[in-house]
Amino acid sequence: MKKLIISALTVSALAGCSMTPTTPKAPTPETVDAIQSWQTEGRVGIRTENDAISGNFYWDYGPDQYELNIYGPFGQGATRLQGTPNKVAQLTYDDKTVVGKNAEDLLFDELGWQFPVNQVRYWIRGLPSPKSYANIQYDIDGKTPTQITQDNWTVTYREFTEIDNLKLPQRMQVTRLPYRVNLIITRWNVQ
Repeated sequence: MKKLIISALTVSALAGCSMTPTTPKAPTPETVDAIQSWQTEGRVGIRTENDAISGNFYWDYGPDQYELNIYGPFGQGATRLQGTPNKVAQLTYDDKTVVGKNAEDLLFDELGWQFPVNQVRYWIRGLPSPKSYANIQYDIDGKTPTQITQDNWTVTYREFTEIDNLKLPQRMQVTRLPYRVNLIITRWNVQ
């Protein structure tokens, strides 16, 4: 019996040594504008002049690269936009892959969608893009934006959620007629 207990303890100790150490989670930024990377997912509705689609989205954004996936039920109609911010972009849809210098031009030329990719990376966090003037309307707290108008686009925030003491959009609409994109964000992960 003594040998059985010693053997069990030895196996447990060796198993503990062979476990891969876990990397500690990066601390959550203290402010929304300090967020450098995020993963978010949810529902999306896109209306263009000639089309209307709805589905799900997953957006993985970092300072060196991004990947935005929009897909319908059961993965049907999947569209993937990936690349490097302000540099090369790759659009994949309908078993076709197209590479270009600008994500916005690719979306418009290939799909007929006009979408301000460079600004949306700020708007999705409830911030104006620092690249141009923005008119911002705030909630009664004076801190939470209800609407940002910038570069002829209007971003309307309908609901916010709190993630690790950061207030982030949960429901928003990005509009410049005839284009309209509705986002319902169901999950945020920020670094």
